[in-house]
Amino acid sequence: MNDANRDIGQRLIRRWHWLLEGDAESPEQCMNRSFLFCAALGCFAGGLLNYLGGLTDMFYIVLVAIIGSALLAIWAYLRRGHYMRHSAMVGACLVIIGLIPLNWIYNQGLDGPSLLLFMLVAGYAFGVLLVPPWQRLLIAALFLVVPYGLIWSHYRWPDWIDPYPSPAAHAIDAAMTYTICIVLLLVMVSGFFRRFESEQRLINDYAERLREAGLRDSLTGLFNHGSFYALVDGYCRQENTAQPVRGALILYDLDYFKNVNDSYGHVYGDTTLKFFARVLREIVDVRGGTAGRCGGEEFAVFLPEAGPSEVEEVDTLLRAACEAQPLEHGPVRFSGGVAFQPARTIESWMERADNALYAAKCRGRNATVYRTRAE
Repeated sequence: MNDANRDIGQRLIRRWHWLLEGDAESPEQCMNRSFLFCAALGCFAGGLLNYLGGLTDMFYIVLVAIIGSALLAIWAYLRRGHYMRHSAMVGACLVIIGLIPLNWIYNQGLDGPSLLLFMLVAGYAFGVLLVPPWQRLLIAALFLVVPYGLIWSHYRWPDWIDPYPSPAAHAIDAAMTYTICIVLLLVMVSGFFRRFESEQRLINDYAERLREAGLRDSLTGLFNHGSFYALVDGYCRQENTAQPVRGALILYDLDYFKNVNDSYGHVYGDTTLKFFARVLREIVDVRGGTAGRCGGEEFAVFLPEAGPSEVEEVDTLLRAACEAQPLEHGPVRFSGGVAFQPARTIESWMERADNALYAAKCRGRNATVYRTRAE
């Protein structure tokens, strides 16, 4: 099948689902609406077959048409976007108490296909019933009491059951019921698969969120110390040992941050950290770098394949942004230390950057010191 035919097929399937399900939000709603629609069509098809074949009297045909119309009315009400919490329970009860006992009496009881319909409707009911436990128990009891009662009544009063007018009529009814059951079974299986896929997507989404939360600092949203360290360490290890890794490692430390907390409170201190992290991330991300919070007021930046000019550009933009967007108690100022290649291990790289940061603080802070070679 080529792509054009596949696209046509997918569009037809989507339109078919939209026709049956409308704007259903959950797999349970989709299954419920599809089942009600197909069950209603099954009622009409069965009544028409019985009428054309003269298999039963008009009383049965009229009752089946009424039950089918009720199922179709529930489907239409749901299809228009209305919410009906007990729609599945009402539909199941109509079939259990009304349709299948009628089918049992008029289609040869134990020798007919009614028990097959019971099993199928039980699967539908237990798959979509989102009701309190006592109502689930009530439905489960109906699926036990009604069939056993019909079986016992057939054994006790066999004359109540109308026989088929001919073996051909028996075969036609069995084939028709089997076809209806297959269609409804496909609807249910499709609904269960869609429910499983929906739940699997939710599980994967939550797992990804948890994984991301484990990598990120909860306050600033930057990579935390462990994940940043692992990322840079992996970059170092993937390089050939004979060819040291190229790039720049920057450590930033907010100047006099303890005084900020002591003077203006920890809430303002958190605001300062989040502001600096946001500006840092905006500048670093567009240059293919990675920013992390290493703890407290200390931040780290990794710029692969960066040289002094690229780092100086980042540092200049960062300082300009902090000066141009001062917070309530003034602009954020910081010291920085940069270490370039060669670096064969993350430990030595971090140590050199940290030494450069210490040198910047010793020189009066609010500056960045560069280490262009190992010392």
